[in-house]
Amino acid sequence: MSRPEREFLNGFQKAALLTQQVRAFPPSYTSPRDYVRDVARLMLGTDDFVGRGLAAGCLSAVGET
Repeated sequence: MSRPEREFLNGFQKAALLTQQVRAFPPSYTSPRDYVRDVARLMLGTDDFVGRGLAAGCLSAVGET
């Protein structure tokens, strides 16, 4: 597996952990779904593969792939 592939999967894993945390401890100012969607939108424009994996994982978690 190449380095970019590992970095992308690392980002995807971070999204899974973030989603678990947000569902367990939801923010008081927004819904967990909106929070994860906002994180994905912030990371969409990044050039690194970890950020891209994070964005893809977050979008997958909210069903917007």
